[in-house]
Amino acid sequence: MKMLFAVLLSITGTIAQQDSWKVCLEKEVLLQTSKEDEQKNVITFTAADLKKSKTLQINYKQVASDKGWERTLSIYDVNDQELKTVKGNKLSLKSSGLRSLLEQHKTIKFYTLYSPTDPKMKAMVRLRRVHLCTLVLQ
Repeated sequence: MKMLFAVLLSITGTIAQQDSWKVCLEKEVLLQTSKEDEQKNVITFTAADLKKSKTLQINYKQVASDKGWERTLSIYDVNDQELKTVKGNKLSLKSSGLRSLLEQHKTIKFYTLYSPTDPKMKAMVRLRRVHLCTLVLQ
């Protein structure tokens, strides 16, 4: 009985751990989640919000990482054109750069991709972008 309880507890602990991400404007947390939802993970900005000198940061917290794999964080417009990509778990964007992107595109989307670094393996693996959040200028 104790062994069964220990196994169930370890399975529950493993299932409960999952990747998560946080979107912050300076120290203000705008979004913190572990669920991909294009309808709910939307942040709206006004032109006044972007006039202040601040930095937008997206921090991706990965529970487990694999050797030979890398994470990228990317910004796309509504036409699925890539605007910017950075390697790693953190993307920073100054308010002036964010203002420029939002004034030009009105809506931008942030995605992450976890892929192998080996080109041969990358060709064999099916990759899927994960939507982190959408920023909209009102």
